[in-house]
Amino acid sequence: MTLPDTIRQNEFGFYEIKNKPTPEELRDYYAKRYYQENLTTYQPVYPAEELEHIEGKLRLRHWVLEQLRGAASGAGSFLDIGCGEGWALDYFQRQGWDVLGLDFSSFSVEKFHPALREKLRTGDLYEEVQKLVKTGQQFDVLWLDNVLEHVLEPADLLRQCRALVKANGVLVVDVPNDFSALQQHLLDTSQIDRPFWVVLPDHLSYFTQSGLRNLAESTNWQVAKVIGDQPIDLNLLNPATNYVMDRAAGKGAHQSRLAQDNFLLRTAPLPAVAAYYEALAGVGLGRSIVAFLQPA
Repeated sequence: MTLPDTIRQNEFGFYEIKNKPTPEELRDYYAKRYYQENLTTYQPVYPAEELEHIEGKLRLRHWVLEQLRGAASGAGSFLDIGCGEGWALDYFQRQGWDVLGLDFSSFSVEKFHPALREKLRTGDLYEEVQKLVKTGQQFDVLWLDNVLEHVLEPADLLRQCRALVKANGVLVVDVPNDFSALQQHLLDTSQIDRPFWVVLPDHLSYFTQSGLRNLAESTNWQVAKVIGDQPIDLNLLNPATNYVMDRAAGKGAHQSRLAQDNFLLRTAPLPAVAAYYEALAGVGLGRSIVAFLQPA
């Protein structure tokens, strides 16, 4: 794949920005971004189909976790690193788990799940993780949902997480599926005119499934299972639904994605749905890669 000038492929096989910002520059960027969020008067409300989608995905991942944990299954301790609005914290607490969230700001949790504020620690994610490591805390499940692509050193974070997980625990990593074979095909056939997934400086790393697997294994994790999600990028093969070339098509593609996922999770047994998404990952499809890692 022809890479943008700003991107290189690293020793693990995934892609990263060539000239990374300093920790101070990154902290300043996110501080300004969260400051703007706090000032905004726009208060987003999730419609019912979005809430169903969030709950359904959490239910599916919870089911996979229970299969992997085996005899240790059942409510345990749950750490969400970069917990955002708190959807996973809320879900697992409702299942009886002891939850803790880390995030740069309390703004999103206070808006959507104010009762969880006492379960949240705010500050630099990496520093908060290091504090937990120093105190010797360990958790049954660690959760990294759309976080790894934002950090300066993904390998360092996975090594820190390794110290935080119990011997039979699981780390769930969700990252965008970038520089995929489908995306390359779309570029080669001029169905898109740019690598739309490269978004700087928000995303510093861009993961392929093999790159994520190499990174996990080099940081003392084994990849227990990988699932994909609804392959929204297939819409780009159809000029009528190509949301990269026609931004007006984006809303319809997203609504279709929600409807398909919600239908499956509402009507099919979870083992079959999990097998379906695992098969999607097996052929490289899905807008996201969801990897379930266990201590090697």
